Amino acid sequence: MNKPLSTRLRLGVASIAIAAGLPAVASAQEVPTNEQSYAIEEVTVTARRRQEAMQDVPLAVSAMGAEELRTQLITDISQVASQVPSFTFQTQNALESEMFIRGVGSVRLNSATADPSIGTFLDEIYIGRRGAATPPIFDLERIEVLRGPQGTIFGKNVVGGAINMITAKPTQEFDAGASLAIGNYSSLLAEGFVSGPISDKVSARIAINHEQHDGYAHNVVRDEEMEDLESTAIRGTLLWDISDTMRLTLTADASKSDSGGSARHAVDDPNAPGFGFITPNISDDPRTNYSPYEQYANRETSGLTARFEWDIGNLSLIYLAGLRNGEGNIRWTQAGVGSPPSITDSTLTQYEDYTGLTQELRLQSDPEQRFRWSTGVYYLKEDVKRQSRNTANSFLPGGPGSTRDTLDGDNRYIASSETTSYGVFGEIEYDIMPNLTLAVGGRYTTDDKSLDSRAEILSLGPDGDLYSPAPLLEEYHITPSQDWSEFTPRVALEWKPNDDILVYGAYSTGYKGGGWQGAAPDAAAANKAYDPETATSWELGLKADWLNGRLRTNLALFRTDFEDLQVELLDDVSMTLIVANAADALIQGAEFEVKGRVTPWLTLSASGSLIDAEYQEYTDPLRGISYDGHRIQRTPEYQYTVAADVDYPINDKLSFIASANYSYQDQMYWGPENTNREDGYGQLNGRIGVASQDGRWSLTLWGRNITDELYRISVIPFAGDEVSLFGAPRTFGVRLGVRY
Repeated sequence: MNKPLSTRLRLGVASIAIAAGLPAVASAQEVPTNEQSYAIEEVTVTARRRQEAMQDVPLAVSAMGAEELRTQLITDISQVASQVPSFTFQTQNALESEMFIRGVGSVRLNSATADPSIGTFLDEIYIGRRGAATPPIFDLERIEVLRGPQGTIFGKNVVGGAINMITAKPTQEFDAGASLAIGNYSSLLAEGFVSGPISDKVSARIAINHEQHDGYAHNVVRDEEMEDLESTAIRGTLLWDISDTMRLTLTADASKSDSGGSARHAVDDPNAPGFGFITPNISDDPRTNYSPYEQYANRETSGLTARFEWDIGNLSLIYLAGLRNGEGNIRWTQAGVGSPPSITDSTLTQYEDYTGLTQELRLQSDPEQRFRWSTGVYYLKEDVKRQSRNTANSFLPGGPGSTRDTLDGDNRYIASSETTSYGVFGEIEYDIMPNLTLAVGGRYTTDDKSLDSRAEILSLGPDGDLYSPAPLLEEYHITPSQDWSEFTPRVALEWKPNDDILVYGAYSTGYKGGGWQGAAPDAAAANKAYDPETATSWELGLKADWLNGRLRTNLALFRTDFEDLQVELLDDVSMTLIVANAADALIQGAEFEVKGRVTPWLTLSASGSLIDAEYQEYTDPLRGISYDGHRIQRTPEYQYTVAADVDYPINDKLSFIASANYSYQDQMYWGPENTNREDGYGQLNGRIGVASQDGRWSLTLWGRNITDELYRISVIPFAGDEVSLFGAPRTFGVRLGVRY
């Protein structure tokens, strides 16, 4: 049961106060001779496309390292989101992830031409279809989450933020490791890697990951498991030191996952009077599904990446090339039940094939010079093939033109798109004084998009008329094309009064291209493009280390103004998603991250955000209703995470290890109309065990969602019900990790 808001606030404030009060706590401990021996570990990131300490980067960025990812058993970005300020993650199905950072995100990419608001990158290679083409997380050096527009030097121009996954690289000395985690739901997570030299100049690394578990839900009609998983991934990397000044890195990866699909379950819509058609006729158990149809979610991904680095005197030339492929097949019933009792049992069968080719050439000056610069050109070619078939049956009476006519039948959308994106970018930095730096940059982006879209009605009624479920009203074939261009500048001023403090202010802009609807009712609507959206952001930040590096406090204040914000609005009558441009939106807020080493064996941390996100001017294009002043969907007013990590030496060979983190997010609305909402909820994760002090092995008990919190990751309001998809239940088990 959720605690009252006042109680949750007191818990959050108390946890933050504990972290903020670390100096007093630390003073009561015995301070070792070498205080640096328990300073907080420095994190290296590439948020500005060069390696530097995270505390020296004038950007709001969070990072999770390799060991943290392994010990927390993180295999998907959704498991990262809850621990990062201003980051929320929901999902419609296996192909449609919904990431929001600082109130900016995309609900569903159901159009072949749609761009995500949050960019996903693997070794700097952009992945345009997060659901279909992103491999599982494994054997990474780190994950970086950049908040705010990334419209200058960070690869593809993105409007809301970026997820940058950096894979572990080959080592010049032999290294190997493996882990095995087993738990309830017959879960198994096995990982392993081997790394080392092949010759004096060539080294290699190979890693493999396998994850499986039984279903978290059950289809009671077909007696089948749902939300189960079986996934295997592999990656190989070669690193060739061609000479003292040249290096080539080649990486290849592939993955395959299969599942019984997402189990949708209806609950009563508290905003609609009375009861809906579904809820009086099904169990209250949220882990049940009543569809009479087979459902599944299968995905395959692969990729090739090449990175060539050449030091030319005081200059560095970097050529980056990458090819990403993804193929997804899913089938799911939108109402989660047959008809009757639902007035329709619309079942979507979707297929998506993605190919993205990236090429980038960068030239950078010596980063140690007073005047520094970076410039380059960027090219991205994306091909997306997408099919969506809606097979619906309704028990309602009636013929053509009746309610049944919109809820019964069979139709199919077949689309293929081609996007070519060009970018020219550059940034200069100048040390006005030794501790004061001005940075100015910009990118000019051109997106050229074309679409070949066909809509077909496949069902024939007994009277000879075509029957098509909403929204399709007529068959059509369209081939529109259009290009959009935008210049996105950035200006930043950073001041370092000493080596441990960074104060910065930044003005940045971002851009997301336009496109066409994925499921339009007729040719006229299908031909009408929605416009690009642009974001202008101001950010003021402080990054500071205190007490000889034992306490770290990072703070960011931001304001983002949107023009032509692309808003996804669910039409619960025609059961489709409409993308339209809201005239204006304003998002402003604050973020904090605090981490302190209380003793050599105890680390406490806290992070969170407070966001005010509103539509300034937005009229619902379906109903003509004004949503001015409404909160932006999928954006809680506040969220926070508190955590503790223990590594206590038992003797000279053995340590007691434990960690726990509790993440909470306030209520949020599922749509811009601000009616259907998700109440605030929290999740507790943790582990406890023993490990060798030389790092050779560890044995832990682990748990996720330990309190078995029931929360939803998707809601479709429909005819008096909220058809819901629920997050994973409590999972727990044991993990053994070994290192050579």
